[in-house]
Amino acid sequence: MITLLVLGLLLVLSFVACYFCSKYWHWSHVLLTETVFLLSLAFFILAGEVFRIQRLYGEANAKNQRQIEQLEPQVAALKFGTENQQIIGQLEGAEIPVQMSETSSEDDVPRMLSVRDLAHDLGMVSRVRGRVWRDVSIENVDPATVTFTLSIPAPSPHGIANDTILYVFEQGDAQPRNQNGPQYIGDFRVTNTGDQQIQVQPASQFDQRAMERLQKTRGPWIMYENMPVDQHPEGILEILAGTTDEQLQQLLPSESVEEYLRHGGPAQPGDEDFNKVGYNTDGELVLPDDWNASTQFKYSRTLRDYNLLFQEFSKRYTQMEADHNALVEDNKLLNQALTSARKVQSMHEAEQGKLRQDVAGTSRDRQAIQAHQSQVETQLSNAQALLSDLLQQNSDLARDMGSSIE
Repeated sequence: MITLLVLGLLLVLSFVACYFCSKYWHWSHVLLTETVFLLSLAFFILAGEVFRIQRLYGEANAKNQRQIEQLEPQVAALKFGTENQQIIGQLEGAEIPVQMSETSSEDDVPRMLSVRDLAHDLGMVSRVRGRVWRDVSIENVDPATVTFTLSIPAPSPHGIANDTILYVFEQGDAQPRNQNGPQYIGDFRVTNTGDQQIQVQPASQFDQRAMERLQKTRGPWIMYENMPVDQHPEGILEILAGTTDEQLQQLLPSESVEEYLRHGGPAQPGDEDFNKVGYNTDGELVLPDDWNASTQFKYSRTLRDYNLLFQEFSKRYTQMEADHNALVEDNKLLNQALTSARKVQSMHEAEQGKLRQDVAGTSRDRQAIQAHQSQVETQLSNAQALLSDLLQQNSDLARDMGSSIE
């Protein structure tokens, strides 16, 4: 404040001096003198401001400069990697994630991977995994054509082309096997694309259960360009690495959890050769052709090709559905034949009843005929006896008449 008052006073005095000097000097000299004074005053003001700034920020600038000099080796280590354990310790102390390279022997010095190395590894993982789109929301559903309009928030543009096959899952964390968690929805074909929207239809035939699950899903979805692959815990995409046995028992079906728990453990008698991995006494991998009595075996879980399995299950379901439909049709034809046979049976039973009545009448007629026949036979027998008597009498009479004539 005092400085401003002094400067203001000097400015007023300069104007007063110019006024008195103008009576004796040429006006150009007065103007030049006042200009030099004003410029000098401005210079001193700016110089004071520079001095104030240097005094205010000089220490912080020097401190920041020292920090820059200390951080430059760390930045270089992050860019290009390093084997300097001191720098690695500084980065770990600053809670910066550090990824070390694998060493082939104990004598090798571990090296911190650089950003380029990690970017390369990330590129390899992305190449194997394929592109992924998360937080996909369902905007509209056309039940007639089973067409879904989906909104993709990121990236922009989404980069999805027509006729691309996408594998769709419900987004969320895995739940224990006895609870309903996020599920696999199915594979879809892209039929139309927009700025941040696409339209998809089921790429394969959905069964009734899949259609019901599809109708109940509300999103968000997560879409994969490639079906996620199954890998062992040492794989770069293994999502179960670090999972405890108790967690595996909660997450996986009881039919398959045993092979996950046994993976990496000693092989057991009866294990197939493709589930065995051989090692020598030094812990080095041994190829199957070189297995011998000293080879130590560990159990290796069989990997699953989920894309192939889903296709095979779809084919099997289609075949089973066709067989089911054929059985239903055959059952319908059998029911029709059975109904017709029952009608014929009813007709035959009616005819059989009539025939029984005819048989009963015929039996009565037969009995009457047999009785009449018995009477006729009796009368015939009597007539024959009478005839025999008459013939005998005629014979006797003829003989008597012959005797009389003689």
